[in-house]
Amino acid sequence: MTGVGVELLGVIAVGIGAAAVLFAGLHALRKAGLDLPRWLLPAGIGLSMIGYSVWNDYTWYGRAMDRLPAGAEVLMVGEDSQPWAPWTYLAPLTVRFAALDPATVQQNGQTRSAQIMLVERRGQTLVVPQEFDCQAGRIKPSHGDWVAATSDDPAFAAVCEEG
Repeated sequence: MTGVGVELLGVIAVGIGAAAVLFAGLHALRKAGLDLPRWLLPAGIGLSMIGYSVWNDYTWYGRAMDRLPAGAEVLMVGEDSQPWAPWTYLAPLTVRFAALDPATVQQNGQTRSAQIMLVERRGQTLVVPQEFDCQAGRIKPSHGDWVAATSDDPAFAAVCEEG
């Protein structure tokens, strides 16, 4: 099952749980003599499902970071806003990041190699091998040619500062 499927099951489970709790609570309040509007049950279920979905979106990055190997460094973070969630224009969601596990850095003669992890929300994590020529200031991506490293390249800085 994909990440989207698991998230959908989570939202449905929260809705069912909220329905049970709200039904019991509203039933008890009606038995106690309070006249409550009937729309409270579906509104409460909907709000709980939306609340869970928002919580799940905003806590994904922290949970993904917890699953990284010990000592892994985050190189870059990508944020995004989504039209169906207008609050993300005020507080964008973290939807992707690149990380480096320093344990994967190896010296290969004059160059170094490392495994860069590309982690994406609702996507498959990719591990991309790259080579670094620290002395010449070049990077060779997987299946690519040597290119000059930019001065602000976080992967080059992290790999070439090692050892």
